[in-house]
Amino acid sequence: MRAELFQREPLCQECKRQGRVTVATQRDHIVSLEEGGEDIASNTQALCEECHDAKSLAERTRALRKR
Repeated sequence: MRAELFQREPLCQECKRQGRVTVATQRDHIVSLEEGGEDIASNTQALCEECHDAKSLAERTRALRKR
C-alpha cells in the first residue's frame, strides 16, 4: 500500500496545499485509526516527515483533551 501511495502521490499533500514542493516520505491516515479511520487507500495521504509529525502531535493533543 505504501509503494502504491508514493507512486500515486510522490509529493507531500499538505505542502502542496501550502504552495510548497516536498517529497513525501510518510504514509498517513487522514482520519487516524485511533479516531475511527479505516486502513484503506481512500483514508491515506502522502506527507513529508515534518507535516506528518505536526499532524500526529495535533492528534495526540486532541486525544489528551478528550480525556
